[in-house]
Amino acid sequence: MKKIWCLIALFVFASGADLKTQIAKLIKDKTNTQLEVSKVYDLAGSKDLKIVMLESKADKEKMLVLATADGAVIVGLSNVFISENPKDLALLSELYQQTMPPAKKPDPKVLDKFFSTLKSSRYITLTSDSKNKTQTTYIVSDPRCPSCRKELGEVEERLKTGDVKILLVSFLGNESAIKASLIYEKLIGVKNTQEKIKIMKEIYDPNFKPSKRESMISTKQVEKNTADVTGVGIESVPLVHTIKR
Repeated sequence: MKKIWCLIALFVFASGADLKTQIAKLIKDKTNTQLEVSKVYDLAGSKDLKIVMLESKADKEKMLVLATADGAVIVGLSNVFISENPKDLALLSELYQQTMPPAKKPDPKVLDKFFSTLKSSRYITLTSDSKNKTQTTYIVSDPRCPSCRKELGEVEERLKTGDVKILLVSFLGNESAIKASLIYEKLIGVKNTQEKIKIMKEIYDPNFKPSKRESMISTKQVEKNTADVTGVGIESVPLVHTIKR
């Protein structure tokens, strides 16, 4: 199966068949492997290319490929993918997360101790105005992670049960470290919870690009956060952990 994943780069004439059917048939004819086409995604930056999610019928392993709009050519996706439209990069990042095997969940007792002993200055604390706080929610988040962005969009719901403390990391590379560090910097002195959320959403937006000056910011604290969460077994983001009051 790994050989198939590595060598998909096929060329045939397209037929008038449905694109999913065409891609599945192409792979079957050329590799004698039955793969299911789970979904086809349009690219904002090109009408001629599609991102295709494939799934092995044998072991349910998933992978992403690029296909021409007519289904005539399929190319295995590498970690080099550039598009003028940031929506394409965000889509690909989210889809790659879907192809990864589920991360092993850290021991809850280890997480209790870890989050409880970190200095408060390392968190972005969103204070709940609920009169009946039942728990504190801890979130490990990366500003470039699409699922983390979705989680941030739902943080008001978590505030109904208590305070939310967010620890920013850079699982997705240097740009994540820069964005996370900018958030920490811009939130210095900000007390209002809604204003904090607004600033975070602005920088989490995939269209936000740090200026040259902003890109020179120190990322040491975020790098330490990343190393520390990895050390307690956190392998993916967002990670949400609650501690009862």
